[in-house]
Amino acid sequence: MRDLLDLLSRVELPLLEGVGLANRKPGEKFKNSVGDTVTFQGLELYPESGRFATPEELEAGVDSMLADKQLTADQIHWVNNPNKSVGAFSIASFTGEDNTPYYLGRWAGANSPNRTQNKFAHNEIPGGFQYQSRAGLKENTGYKPSEILEPGKFQNNTPDSILQQITAKFGEGSDEAVAAQTFISSDIPCKIPKGNMNPDAFRDYFCEMLQPIALVMGKKVTGNAGVAAKTFFGDSSYADCTISFNTNTIGGLYDSLLVNPDGRQIKLSSKGKDGASASVTNLLKSVEELADKPIGNKLLNKHKETVEILNIINQDGHFGAPLTLAVKYGIITPEEAAQIPKLKGMGPKDAIVGEGILSPRLEKFYTNRKSKDPKRVIPLEHMTASIAFNVADHVNKKTNFGQAASEILNNAALVQMYTYTKVSDDYITITELGAEYPSKTVTGVYLDASKVYFSTGGKGNFVFTIMKNGATEKDANPMDSVDDPEAGPEQAATSAADLDAKTDRPRLTGPGAKAARTSHEPRMDRATLGRTYKG
Repeated sequence: MRDLLDLLSRVELPLLEGVGLANRKPGEKFKNSVGDTVTFQGLELYPESGRFATPEELEAGVDSMLADKQLTADQIHWVNNPNKSVGAFSIASFTGEDNTPYYLGRWAGANSPNRTQNKFAHNEIPGGFQYQSRAGLKENTGYKPSEILEPGKFQNNTPDSILQQITAKFGEGSDEAVAAQTFISSDIPCKIPKGNMNPDAFRDYFCEMLQPIALVMGKKVTGNAGVAAKTFFGDSSYADCTISFNTNTIGGLYDSLLVNPDGRQIKLSSKGKDGASASVTNLLKSVEELADKPIGNKLLNKHKETVEILNIINQDGHFGAPLTLAVKYGIITPEEAAQIPKLKGMGPKDAIVGEGILSPRLEKFYTNRKSKDPKRVIPLEHMTASIAFNVADHVNKKTNFGQAASEILNNAALVQMYTYTKVSDDYITITELGAEYPSKTVTGVYLDASKVYFSTGGKGNFVFTIMKNGATEKDANPMDSVDDPEAGPEQAATSAADLDAKTDRPRLTGPGAKAARTSHEPRMDRATLGRTYKG
């Protein structure tokens, strides 16, 4: 057991607000990533309700608490700094694995008589300790493929190479290595020694590696994964496929990817709820997958408007796409779209509003959007960002884009996988692996301007937030007029990272792909504006 006080002395503490320890019971555990465990003993409030009347009484309250507990001042680690409004405090006590006591203090303006309203958040505990709820225990097992597989070895795996990496991670003869070996050498149902494995984490995370192995090895998988193979692989099966995994530790559209010798892909998705960002290239890849299939042609014809939106974003780029879509949906006129390029070359000190450059409506869009750093505003980017947010809001709330894009993704090369287990004292039995195609994985798609459009300089195209398995966003793309320069364009490449695992072949080639990766001036052709733009 590491000395918790040593950890306390080395950690910068966040001052985040949030009820936490006031809801915990004595005896509950907190654990960090290196295996240290502390046990919560209690939270005491000083005073129990209200606040001390004067700073002198507050100081006397601290001295009295130290005397009662027979502690010295340096044995209390304060997680925040006092200010002039402080009138109360609380003390949280823990014991380590060797029963050594540890104390954390938190200053407050006053203590609420309703105990659960007193704030002492879990994440204010230094040293990376997390509450060990059932969900917390599952999250801390390290069973996600992204936590097990070696860097640089996420792609082009075989069942044997996955087994080797599991063994390297947990050790020869470990519960996890035995589980993988047992599964590979058995059919389903498969009875696996439980050992010290967390059954929930095994089912929901570890089995993300076993699901593609089952398909490649031809194990008994219920459902219709074979239909997807016939649709997208033709005469070949899963047997010759390599297995790749999503490198995103917090999830994505797929969990694993099966790639056949011809480079064709089928994505596998497990049942976890989450949201992920995708680029227009990702969605157009699904359109490509469906384009030469009978069911796909019918689907794409049904959703022509959604395909048109994707193509506009892909072809018109960073500047052009918001203007083209804004004209398409009547948010601005073609004449107003022609005014926006006149902002090119202007800087934060240039007068924009009231100068006759923009229409009254565009001036309103311009002034309604606020920046945290007006000295860094680039007028063309600021105006484009304002239009882009309005476009995203319109598409998400007033068109059928979300449902249509979900249907396209679910009918493309995406198979939803389910793992069913039965747990006893000594065994975890995989009773069934099930596959569903078309999948129901994608339950919402939102056009997102927030990751690439900034008043201080954006980069890249609109991205899409893809919601899996019932995950929701109350506001798909809220009209937030405040610009955040610190979450600027550098973030775009990560947020819009391809959900397709990297393979040796390009996903999308040709002029369309180039357009998707390039920032463009606004498209000012006759088809967009309704007339010829003369500058």
